[in-house]
Amino acid sequence: MPLYIRLSEYALETARYELRREPEFHFSSFRLRPQVSFAMNLREACDTEPLLQGAISEPQIVVVGPVTLVPLADFQEEDAARLYDFCFPSERRRRVFYDPVPRAGAMLLFALDEVLCQKLLEAFPDAHFLSAQTALLRHFAAKGATRPGKRTFVHLHEGKADIAVFEDERLMLCNSFDVQADTDVAYFTLNVARLHGIDVSEAPFYVAGNGPLREAAITELRKYAANVAGINPSAEYNRHLVAMTPGVPYDLMTLLIEN
Repeated sequence: MPLYIRLSEYALETARYELRREPEFHFSSFRLRPQVSFAMNLREACDTEPLLQGAISEPQIVVVGPVTLVPLADFQEEDAARLYDFCFPSERRRRVFYDPVPRAGAMLLFALDEVLCQKLLEAFPDAHFLSAQTALLRHFAAKGATRPGKRTFVHLHEGKADIAVFEDERLMLCNSFDVQADTDVAYFTLNVARLHGIDVSEAPFYVAGNGPLREAAITELRKYAANVAGINPSAEYNRHLVAMTPGVPYDLMTLLIEN
């Protein structure tokens, strides 16, 4: 059964999912301890998490972290690391990866610390790395694409608001902001709308993510925008097994269901 590992700053979230006549899905979350090395955290997770034990096939490492996008027509593989380093300077060695987002006409660049990457490949030699935002942007590019005009998506997770603006299937903007409160979400979302000439009296805003901040952010945004909708995964995915499992991050859920 394929293994998915979502790696964020705070946790290793593990899923095994297989689409059969009767779909089978298992999910668990291992909290990373900041006081010890990643290697020790990974070792402990492999020793204690049942989903990381036994036969492993097709391991997918889903990386939560900064991304930048390049138009498909302009993308050159040899420039990927240089472009990413220009956008996100760092003194630490990183390995830069890229995922296509064909509907949006873009290539998504992301990176992982070289040491973390090596430790993961030692544990899972056949691992494939992809960004947590890739499946989301592919999904958002299609969602509501038949409606004319611009539409804005806000994904809340781990103290971040990822904001994407589409016009038809064309990606106009993708950026991430640190947020702690519903007012932060509204501030950044409405500023993005203003900078891109989005009419808040008509244009749709979609808010996705886990936890109470989503509902609070929706309430706050509705003070200023007329068309704000929360994305309810169980309704969006017709009570799919993955969508009905508590604690599964929305980006991982989208990847599993639409992969």
